[in-house]
Amino acid sequence: MSNLQMIFVRKPEDLKRCFPVMKELRPHLEYQAFVDIYQKAHEADGYEIVALEKGGQIIALMGYRFLYDYVHGKHVYIDDLVTTESARSQGAGSELLKYAESIAQKNNCKNLRLCTGIENELGKKFYERNSWNLRAVVYKKKIT
Repeated sequence: MSNLQMIFVRKPEDLKRCFPVMKELRPHLEYQAFVDIYQKAHEADGYEIVALEKGGQIIALMGYRFLYDYVHGKHVYIDDLVTTESARSQGAGSELLKYAESIAQKNNCKNLRLCTGIENELGKKFYERNSWNLRAVVYKKKIT
């Protein structure tokens, strides 16, 4: 995908520009919660957002952090990956995954990891086309 510029999201105005794109992935999210979660996650474990811009518009973004555990060692965990509906299937998501791979290599990580919903068939096909392998099933329990 040509004419893309990578933006390293750090300023409040960049977060504001990213919010409509993140909302496509997380429709329940309100703006203030988006900002609060970003700040807390950034402070707690270095969560970062990178975005791709085309023609002055944010068309895709990825939120990630470095994690350590006994199964994966040091690795990049991708929390959020979304391309706007109008820009899908044009290579932006693949570019962000390539970026994740490059930062993992530069930071001596052995793995990249992410989760997607079991109903997300298009997403699963996208990851498989980009050489990702299904390796786990995630269980979740809501605490009320």
